Amino acid sequence: MSNGGTATVVKARLRSAIENSALKSLSDDFSRSFEHSTLNWVRARLLEITKASWIYRWLTAEPEPEVIVIDLRETHTVGPFFTMLDAVTPQVVQFWKNSGLAAIARSIGKILSGSTTLELAARLLEPPEPPENCEHRE
Repeated sequence: MSNGGTATVVKARLRSAIENSALKSLSDDFSRSFEHSTLNWVRARLLEITKASWIYRWLTAEPEPEVIVIDLRETHTVGPFFTMLDAVTPQVVQFWKNSGLAAIARSIGKILSGSTTLELAARLLEPPEPPENCEHRE
């Protein structure tokens, strides 16, 4: 049997083991019970209310075709703040690169980068798709 054939057999056995596992059965049972639960009903209602709200529609609305762009760097209120940030940022970046906290953050990032739990959490916390029909409901 060739390496390709062996890999196919291994994949088929692995797929069969997963499909017949107790953990898969438990996961399927949990999913089915969640679909009919009060918690899922509340989640669905909250999602409907959120999508129907004025603030959600405002935040997800397409921009007006004639948008006026204001460069905040040229304003008297925010401009000096940006100038200060521009002056301080290189020193802060250099300090961060040389800090022990940055090294710890990088090592934690390397550990978590391949985490399936983190990927699942990211999918769960991902915002919903905008509604197809953004008409006002009042």
